[in-house]
Amino acid sequence: MCNLFAYLFERQNARLSEFNVLTPGGNAAIFDGNSLTGSVTFNSGNTVVRMTGDSETITVDGSIQDALSVDLSFDRHEYPLVCLTRVGLKGFNYTHKQAGIPVSGTIRHNGLLWHIPKDQSVGVLDYTLGYLARHTFWNWASGGGVDMAGNRIGFNLVQGINETGFTENAFWVNGRLVKTDSIDIRYDDLDLLKPWHIQSNDGRVSLRFFPEGKRSANINAGLVVSKFHQPFGRFEGVLRDGDQVWQLQNAVGFTEEHYAKW
Repeated sequence: MCNLFAYLFERQNARLSEFNVLTPGGNAAIFDGNSLTGSVTFNSGNTVVRMTGDSETITVDGSIQDALSVDLSFDRHEYPLVCLTRVGLKGFNYTHKQAGIPVSGTIRHNGLLWHIPKDQSVGVLDYTLGYLARHTFWNWASGGGVDMAGNRIGFNLVQGINETGFTENAFWVNGRLVKTDSIDIRYDDLDLLKPWHIQSNDGRVSLRFFPEGKRSANINAGLVVSKFHQPFGRFEGVLRDGDQVWQLQNAVGFTEEHYAKW
């Protein structure tokens, strides 16, 4: 199967618009290149989306179901998080992530046009592939913003995957990568819209997450299952690296609870 989804959340009126395209077979999505350079194209019916990347930028343009149109440009950090880890006896997981990256461009929906200013916007890049365990579960928290001193901050924090000797937990300060230890993510799994608490074992990360809404999906195709909850909202807290401390008050992003059967 090929799956493309998108959602648009208008924070001022708490309105959520969702789009989901699920197609059988593998012809709808074409991957050309790798996580550093190349393109991904999704083409199915009235949905065409292209993601094109090089060493400095990633552009995303296209239209989903003739309802949502995007023309966005994401600036890459100089130092991404890239790791390859073992999964089980014969599996592996490769991931390339960046968070808090500047975004600019336009979004159109329902006759409205939004201009995305680079100095006020943050994006997340996640390029992941591999042969994971038959049953896989993880929590994820990612996003970014500007701290109280004006530094551009991004963070990628995961619990439940990529933890066999090397984690994918890190944050960025003005593009500089700071690696962190394993993460403890605590939340109420019966009410995902209650606050989440996120801390690293080395004390470098101490964040609280306050959901403003949630996207969920439950795909059961027999051999393949994906049960997915992604609250989105606001982060606050502290990031540390030695004597350096960065205070976040209104960072934006999302968390995730995901069970998959591959």
